[in-house]
Amino acid sequence: MSMDTTPSLETIDYAVADGVATIALNRPDKRNAINHQLHLDLAAALRLVQRDRSVRALVLTGRGKGFCAGQDLTEFAMAKADPEFRVDEHVRSTFNRTILALRALPMPVVAAVNGVAAGAGWSLALAADIRFASEDAAFTQAFSKIGLVPDTGSTWFLPELIGTSRTLELCYTGDLVDAQRALEWGLVNFVVPAGDLVEQATAYAARLAAMPTAALAMTRRAVYRATGTSLDDALEYEAQLQQRAAASEDHTEGVTAFLEKRAPVFTGR
Repeated sequence: MSMDTTPSLETIDYAVADGVATIALNRPDKRNAINHQLHLDLAAALRLVQRDRSVRALVLTGRGKGFCAGQDLTEFAMAKADPEFRVDEHVRSTFNRTILALRALPMPVVAAVNGVAAGAGWSLALAADIRFASEDAAFTQAFSKIGLVPDTGSTWFLPELIGTSRTLELCYTGDLVDAQRALEWGLVNFVVPAGDLVEQATAYAARLAAMPTAALAMTRRAVYRATGTSLDDALEYEAQLQQRAAASEDHTEGVTAFLEKRAPVFTGR
């Protein structure tokens, strides 16, 4: 098993093993609240994932007792003391870029949510394709507690998953959603014991990494694109992607393996 780490990232543990990259937010004393350095490190880690041809799936998780507490409010309060500071520019240049970078990755993204995911931290998990939660995980929008509006994509992700009324309930109240209710509502895919969380999420990601990941990347793109298009547009886009998928080495291997009655060996090409 090959392993590559990047120690220059100050607030993130980054590793690659067997085609799966792991990004672990690493400010455990702050419940992985996102400060300026974490923004920089997360952007750098996502660039590493994007550029590394050996990476075919991503796991996003947090170190310590919390997945991510959202914006580091201590740093945010200090930044707001500067009369030149604009919140909208901050959101666009940090959180928005991160969400768009996650969604642009050409591979499956699996979140392993340990402990609390709050505010923008919850949105990081929502931006993943598949979500594992530990039994002690909990989720909260939190913004209303401090007089702010949901951001980092919450107002887009949540209605897609649970509808408008429940979204407004969670955004208005900031109430905690425990792991079991999150599973019942479809906010997470799996709830597992805390001690098994990363192992099970990584095993799932490794399963996806062994699949024809070029086709999975196109599937990911088509599904997310379809939410903002008509059926006619979705059908046409599927046809275009299917032309590309049918020309791939993985498609040839899949058909050959089927005819030869053996397990396929996919390469992502």
